[in-house]
Amino acid sequence: MIKRLLDEIVAHGDRGAVVPFSRIDDIKNDMTDLKNGDFHTDWLNRMSKHITDDSNKFIPSDISFEPRSLISVVMPSAKALLQFNYSGRLFHCAVPPHYTNWYTKNDQVLKYIGEYLHPLGFSVVKAVTLPQKLLAVHCGLGLYGRNNICYNNEFGSYMQIMTYISDLPCDDTMWYPLKRMESCENCQACVNSCPTKAIDMNRLLVDSDRCITYYDEIAGEFPDWFDVDVHNCIVGCVKCQDCCPANFKNKDNAIIGVIFTENETTELLESKDNIPYSDSLAAKIEETGIPPEYTKQDILPRNLTALLRNLSD
Repeated sequence: MIKRLLDEIVAHGDRGAVVPFSRIDDIKNDMTDLKNGDFHTDWLNRMSKHITDDSNKFIPSDISFEPRSLISVVMPSAKALLQFNYSGRLFHCAVPPHYTNWYTKNDQVLKYIGEYLHPLGFSVVKAVTLPQKLLAVHCGLGLYGRNNICYNNEFGSYMQIMTYISDLPCDDTMWYPLKRMESCENCQACVNSCPTKAIDMNRLLVDSDRCITYYDEIAGEFPDWFDVDVHNCIVGCVKCQDCCPANFKNKDNAIIGVIFTENETTELLESKDNIPYSDSLAAKIEETGIPPEYTKQDILPRNLTALLRNLSD
């Protein structure tokens, strides 16, 4: 059954792997080791809390079956270029691959996996709080880059990773060690390209305290040491991905996304925390596919302001 499920995943253009649910303990140990390591940061602490504490927050509260397997799926994903008319000019603003329509695509994968499993008497639910990259690498679907991003042989890092819990029986399967791509050992492309020097040859993990993506995803003022020219995406950063030799055949994968008029761009830039977007602008923002947690008034207008200032200069 597992082989047929994996064939079904491939038939949809994706790649997948299934491992026993008991492997969740290995993932917990991985997160604990990382949290207690030499390169611990506040970001890592927050990321690890939901998997390492005893409340099992990573398991959906409404699950109605006994978990027996974890299903990891990687799907190709292009970078999106949103278009903003502003000050009489048209700006193309990038959204990194893994942000675009993540929730929609997650539901799509859940649907076709469910359509295969349900007639066989098995269930499946999303597991969005599990460490997606850790599981994908352990399953053999990818390897880490020096930038801590997961790379698949076919898709590079231009992909999205999704995880599901099922009661599909699964005996012990291959469980690969966490490993970095061999090509990273003598390569410093991402180290040299990182605008904030968050990637260091001597670090196991990216320094999240200096990572653009970390600050782009949370509300608040940018650090004083951020220069205007560090901003290169509406949310997140693609500098370390676009320069990577492992992305040679994928880095130009881009789709032209939503176009914002001058008035819509102005409204977005002037939006305030306590004033909702107009219905038309809210619909346009939803159409971009950016997850809603990154389009709030205390994040998106701030990010776009910084990016347009950089592009204008």
